[in-house]
Amino acid sequence: MTQKPDTPDNLELWKTLGKTDPAHTKGFKRSGGFSGTAIKPIWIIQRLTEQFGPCGTGWGIGEPRFEVVPAGDDTLVFCTVECWYANASQRVYGVGGDKVRGTNKNGPYSDDEAFKKAFTDAV
Repeated sequence: MTQKPDTPDNLELWKTLGKTDPAHTKGFKRSGGFSGTAIKPIWIIQRLTEQFGPCGTGWGIGEPRFEVVPAGDDTLVFCTVECWYANASQRVYGVGGDKVRGTNKNGPYSDDEAFKKAFTDAV
């Protein structure tokens, strides 16, 4: 389908932000042998600022909502955030999570950064 010259490109934002520069990624490993690649969070903030302007002006993040969930011997935390762009007229939501308390090969542990990690993941 050919787009008319006076019709907005609905994929313009996707084309601009849809690819990640591999230099701004890092590998990770989780228990159970799961590994992957994650985008460095500060690079995401930089890209949003380049596209929409300073945080709080062209885009922003609402107050996070945290939910702590018991899961057997583990305790999980989930964070939901509302992000906005284009002067708050457009909203998107993100959910992130992490383990607050669990057990690994060294025994029981707690992660005092789990809430921060869940928030970063949600953003």
